[in-house]
Amino acid sequence: MKALGIGLLVVVGAFALMQGQRAYKNIKRKQSSVNTYAIINVQTNKGIRVHDASIEDEAKINIYPHKNWECMTWQLIKLEGDVHLLKNLYTHKTFQPSKAPRVGVGLWQQPLEANNLQYWELIKQADETYQIRLAGTELYATIAGNKNHSDVILMPSNNSDSQRWRLVPQQPIV
Repeated sequence: MKALGIGLLVVVGAFALMQGQRAYKNIKRKQSSVNTYAIINVQTNKGIRVHDASIEDEAKINIYPHKNWECMTWQLIKLEGDVHLLKNLYTHKTFQPSKAPRVGVGLWQQPLEANNLQYWELIKQADETYQIRLAGTELYATIAGNKNHSDVILMPSNNSDSQRWRLVPQQPIV
């Protein structure tokens, strides 16, 4: 019986050691990520997030009160000019229109594929905010409402705060 207890203690200790090393490496990887930001809507002060921090493909993209969380942190991967891929630090995925791009279409999470539905143009405004346009279109990331979990949809430019975003640098560890 005593040997069983010692064996269990050894297994638990080894597991904790392995998880501790993995956690340490994960934190270091996150801290060394570059060009990572929360994307905060000017009108609501809420950030773009995958709904409920889901790792599933086709999870909706919506807004949520800003937190320094991985699921609310996007790495901007510059492609050309102002065009970027936006990679979520938590899921390692991006977002794109859920259907053919047109007015009112929502955004959902998809694996990074570097296709034109995942190319976003960050257009800097005079007040240091950005409009986020789906490259090759005249459709902009726009909040559908002010409440938590309101969808982010595509709309033509309307020169309102519902389409303006602040990039807030962050490097979360959780």
